Amino acid sequence: MIISVPLLDTVANLAETVVTSDAMHTQREHADYLLRRGAHYIVIVKGNRKKLRQQLKSFP
Repeated sequence: MIISVPLLDTVANLAETVVTSDAMHTQREHADYLLRRGAHYIVIVKGNRKKLRQQLKSFP
């Protein structure tokens, strides 16, 4: 179960809202949930996620 879902489910409309989270919530399931709700997100990626950090660095 996603930890943040019960809290975010209490918000009626997340469309066009920017949700920020710490590294603990940098998970595909969390991003999918926010996208389904129409929200945008900003997440933290720590150094121990080498492959993900390399992918992100390749973006302009």
